[in-house]
Amino acid sequence: MSWLGSLAIYLALYVALVGVTMGIIAARTGSRRFLHATRFATYTTFGAISVASMVLIHALLTHDFSIKYVAAFSDQSMPTFYLLGAFWGGQAGSLLFWIWKVTLFTAICVYTNRKSYQDFMPWVMAVSLAVAAGLLVILVFGSNPFEGYHLIDDPTQGKGLNPLLQTPKMVLHPPALLTGMASMTVPFAFAIAALLSGNLSNAWVEAARKWILWPWLFLSIGNILGGMWAYEELGWGGYWAWDPVENAALLPWLTSTALIHSLLIQERRGMLKRWNVGLMIGTFLLTIFGTYITRSGLIESVHSFAQSEIGPYFLNLLITVTVLSVALFIYRWKALKSEQRLDSPVSREAAFIFNNWMFLSMTAVVLFGTLWPRIKEGLTGQDIAMGPQWFNRWMIPLGLLMMLMMGIGTIIAWRRANWKNFQRNFIIPIAAALILTPLSVGLYWVVRGQGLVSPDSLDASYAIIAIALCFFVGATIVQEFSRGISARRRMHDESFGESLYRLCMKQKRRYGGYIVHLGVVFAFVAFAGNAMKIEKDVSLAQGESVQIGDFTFTYQGLSDQHNRERVLYSSSVQVARDGRPLYEMHPGKSVFHSSPNMPVSEIDIRSTPLEDVYVALVNFDPDGRRAAFKIFVSPFTWWFWFGGIILVLGTLICLWPTRESLESLRPGAGGIGRAAIFGGVVVLVFSPMLVWTVESHTSWGDSRRLEEAPVAALTDAPSEASPVQPEPS
Repeated sequence: MSWLGSLAIYLALYVALVGVTMGIIAARTGSRRFLHATRFATYTTFGAISVASMVLIHALLTHDFSIKYVAAFSDQSMPTFYLLGAFWGGQAGSLLFWIWKVTLFTAICVYTNRKSYQDFMPWVMAVSLAVAAGLLVILVFGSNPFEGYHLIDDPTQGKGLNPLLQTPKMVLHPPALLTGMASMTVPFAFAIAALLSGNLSNAWVEAARKWILWPWLFLSIGNILGGMWAYEELGWGGYWAWDPVENAALLPWLTSTALIHSLLIQERRGMLKRWNVGLMIGTFLLTIFGTYITRSGLIESVHSFAQSEIGPYFLNLLITVTVLSVALFIYRWKALKSEQRLDSPVSREAAFIFNNWMFLSMTAVVLFGTLWPRIKEGLTGQDIAMGPQWFNRWMIPLGLLMMLMMGIGTIIAWRRANWKNFQRNFIIPIAAALILTPLSVGLYWVVRGQGLVSPDSLDASYAIIAIALCFFVGATIVQEFSRGISARRRMHDESFGESLYRLCMKQKRRYGGYIVHLGVVFAFVAFAGNAMKIEKDVSLAQGESVQIGDFTFTYQGLSDQHNRERVLYSSSVQVARDGRPLYEMHPGKSVFHSSPNMPVSEIDIRSTPLEDVYVALVNFDPDGRRAAFKIFVSPFTWWFWFGGIILVLGTLICLWPTRESLESLRPGAGGIGRAAIFGGVVVLVFSPMLVWTVESHTSWGDSRRLEEAPVAALTDAPSEASPVQPEPS
């Protein structure tokens, strides 16, 4: 079947190139015949890539080891779920998945706009197909997923997927990020279409408004899932290490967040035209740049499985897109002059602009910290490292400023604020921050904080400021919802819940955006809790205990379990507080038969809104009588995951279709259908928190979930060797 996959990607490349040509002709001549032909080319390209994707999935599921990609990233012992994950687990498969997403979103955009934006759509199709063609060139000539062995060289067994990737979250994390980066092609195509067509009004902003939210949503989901994976699998007790691959995914998220806010100013005031087009181009370029620096070997990362030999191809694509888009941007520079100017530095427009500068400053810090070690090494030969402390030194103050401006931008008046606006909108949030901050900090210190290690003075200061800003921003959001609900209840005979629902559905962008901001507030609560985190490396003999904070950890023993995929080493640790037993934790370590030199940590985490207790098994003696652990007590980490869920929910509200877009449904059925779908979406959005809670309090979250038939313990049948988990840098 590999021949069919190769034929499909070659056909897709040919049709994409033809479609680019026909799209340009349709845009220049206004020919409807060429317009329809370009649409057909768009759908055909998507169909061909879909065929290629199905062929690769079929090969993975049927263990067709005559294909090198299948042999390199799967084996016969892998469950079906991870076989599907192997589709994007390697370079060639992830690139095919990226192209499939580009063509999918392009096809959806073409279909939904088949009767609108006719001056833009030929250029949009041409640009999107050109991007797809550029990626297909890399796929065909640099990383063909259907390259096979000679018949006599076919292996009978595959190497298997990297053990670190054989987790549910890691199966979902890469496609979410890839979808976010791939779908960024559509809003980029609208911006370039505006430059090419000369229509530099707000029409492209209106057309691209929702298309920029989709990639932002998927980038958010991808980064949150990546943080969950790092927290649960790598064993270092955190969810963000400022690793270069993490940074590469964060960069386009930062700039697209700035773009979403500044597009609102252009729609409302006709300002920031140059800024928005430049941001859109820069965001798209960062999606390609991030892939280049992580796949080229230019930077070192714990994500070693991400590197490949196609870096030069991506560099050529990056240079080509940069030169063409920047040249076009400069060509239209004068025509992009804003219609309005800033009326006052004390206004919502000014707050949004300042917030944009905060996001761009954070982008510059992350970009510099990621690339400077390689630049310095190339210039001087000196090897340096920019660790988490360096990033936190810059990012924490910038993040706090961003939070402050987020709260101010929510309630300050448009055009020009005055004293009346201040009295109406700012008094309650400021009072909430001044009153609730000392109360909450003092209450936490009395109830829990004094039983933990005292934080560093600077960290404690940042944490208190973060909590104050959380109360301030949270109060602005509650105030806006309260006023909106009160206004509706005065005008309509509605209950509180009905008013809240209709308020969100009538003004989706506004109140959905407030919910997104509320998710960010919860995330900052978790960031503040990091200042109180306790970390300790301990080595315990069987029956020995250690005191960490007000918790007592007692090592009780080690056992091993064998199955066809791995050997599971599972420890038992009793946790008590103030002499009272709380629960038993079971951190472990898996050694896959396919990768015996790459043991995988099976972390056990007990997570509550107040704090996480986190235990990782690092090493142990062959007889299991002594073991080494990393133990963390991390306050408020739960709120980071909860904030991510709220952020996703708010974004989905912003994207929720209107009645007009669902006009094919009958009015009655439409209302019931929308309510049912919305309820299902809410359940789906909050399901990760349900899973997280179940994992935190049952055997599903520790090494016991992997146990099968009981076998002899280590004390009865000692192993020849024990795996060693290298400590993260």
